[in-house]
Amino acid sequence: MGIQDALRKAAGLLVEMPSEERPAPEPETPSDDLDKKLASVDQALKGFQKPAGATKTVEQIVRDAPGPNLDQISATPEAADQPETGGDGRPGFAPIYKRAGLPDAPFSAEQMLDMMASLPADLPLDTKRQTVKVTLGALGKSIGATPETIVADASRKLAALAAYTEALGKHTAESVSKANFEIAALQAQIEEKRKAIADANARHARITEACNAEASRLDDVLEFFSLDVPPSKLAPEGKA
Repeated sequence: MGIQDALRKAAGLLVEMPSEERPAPEPETPSDDLDKKLASVDQALKGFQKPAGATKTVEQIVRDAPGPNLDQISATPEAADQPETGGDGRPGFAPIYKRAGLPDAPFSAEQMLDMMASLPADLPLDTKRQTVKVTLGALGKSIGATPETIVADASRKLAALAAYTEALGKHTAESVSKANFEIAALQAQIEEKRKAIADANARHARITEACNAEASRLDDVLEFFSLDVPPSKLAPEGKA
């Protein structure tokens, strides 16, 4: 899945928001009648429901969190010139996020990935989620980290990467187009040079042939006035 596809999918993901459980109301049983007391208690229990957590899309969570919305995150053409770090050619992601204007998160998506990786691999997903919720509950009180802030951080970074790769793609396409144009111009110059070389060789051959012919004619004049002895070409064979 490409980054753009991942971003489109992520924006529509639903996240359950934490909800507070309401205690069951105390039944009012002013009457001493047992049947009335039981009926009142039963009615109170029926009326108590654990409220389901509300849900929000990732896009809504980001919109409600301080910082840019997903559709407001972009990358300038200069971002394509971001120097790479490391021998493997991987880009430095932190500068990409910084240039995109992403706010610092109290607990980053990368830290969340480290936490997820630290959980036993064979642990059921629901158990992992409950473990993380408990941990985040403690972190929320100390540093303000919540599932919402982490979701917002991860989503914005995904949007920043999508914007960066799009800008890089445009920058690369322009660079390739310019290079191809220059190559075509150079190839035209090369063809011109090759034609000039061929013309020069042909001219040299023609002139050399003409000069040789003229030299042979001039030699005939010399031979006409010379004795037929070597080195004359008219000397009889066998004469030294």
